[in-house]
Amino acid sequence: MIRKRTLLMTGLSLVLMFLMSMTPVMAATNIGSGNLGADPDVPGDNDNITDSAVFTITSTTLAVIKKAFLDDATGTELTSGSQVASGTIVKFMIHIDNSTGVEVKDVRIEDLLNDTDFTYQANSLFWNNMVTNSGATVATIFGNTDGDGANTGVQLSQAVDGDVGSVDAAVSPDRVTMGAHSAQTNGTLNIPAGKIAAFIFRARVN
Repeated sequence: MIRKRTLLMTGLSLVLMFLMSMTPVMAATNIGSGNLGADPDVPGDNDNITDSAVFTITSTTLAVIKKAFLDDATGTELTSGSQVASGTIVKFMIHIDNSTGVEVKDVRIEDLLNDTDFTYQANSLFWNNMVTNSGATVATIFGNTDGDGANTGVQLSQAVDGDVGSVDAAVSPDRVTMGAHSAQTNGTLNIPAGKIAAFIFRARVN
């Protein structure tokens, strides 16, 4: 009898030390003012120096996207809640789209892989080296990130050795991290303006 398991994508967290990204949250405005012989903006002081124009900066929040695929080179996508046979190998892809005009600095990502439900597959961590342009399709992101077939992903070692990602399968749950995580001090992950950072790893469904 083939045992089926339901694929639930959980355990993903994101720490961002600097936030500016896709969905506007609020606009911050500021004005510089001055006066002669009195503090600026005191009622009735008849300012003699014209205030600056209003300066507006819109703050926004980045989004982490996690997707699952069958273990192939074509990017056959699975939805959360899909049923697969126990023992099936799947690929998980995590990506962040920096659609703004400024670089986002010191991005840190953590994926806690429940090792009761999944077994991380050794040496399967790849990334896209941030070559993917903002707004790209899932198929394009997958092709730039995956390491199979003609896909162009760059392999990362599991060890903490200066590159931007690592895996600690000795802890429970297994911890996959990207960026300068406090528990796994990888290289700093800065995402350029208008670029996507994406990572893929493989896991067996137990």
